[in-house]
Amino acid sequence: MASTSKDLQDIEDVSKDIIQILSTGETHILLEETLHKEEEMLDLLLETEATASDIIKDFLALEKNVAEKLIEADGKKQSSLTKLRQIEQELKEVSAQNAGLETDLQFLMKELEELKEMEEEMEQMQKEVEEDTTTAIPSAVYLAQLYHKVTRIQWDYDSDPTLIRGSILFCSR
Repeated sequence: MASTSKDLQDIEDVSKDIIQILSTGETHILLEETLHKEEEMLDLLLETEATASDIIKDFLALEKNVAEKLIEADGKKQSSLTKLRQIEQELKEVSAQNAGLETDLQFLMKELEELKEMEEEMEQMQKEVEEDTTTAIPSAVYLAQLYHKVTRIQWDYDSDPTLIRGSILFCSR
């Protein structure tokens, strides 16, 4: 019951205040001031709403611009990654080819060394042959001619190398 009497008391106080305001005759002025303040608040609210709308539009445009740039950057990134993978693949192929060429080069260098050694051996043999032709062959030729004149044997040089063939020429002197 105490709360109802308090509520009744509050209603009675508000009613007395309303009667007092109405009896003074200033209600018209207070009403105009209140309407003017309400109009100002509505104008401010509309202005704030317009500003907020412009801010939201600018934000959405900015967000769209950032999203487009992000998509473009992602595309460039994907393109760059593709190029990078392609370059890495080419590098692997060139490295493998280079390794093969290195192996071939080493083989050829070894072969070149062997050929140089063979050339040196052939030069040595050539020197030995030249020494033989300048000293041993002329004496052998002389002996063969002398032997032919003494024995009158005509040698068959076209025969098998494992056979010694010839014929004796008889001449009357």
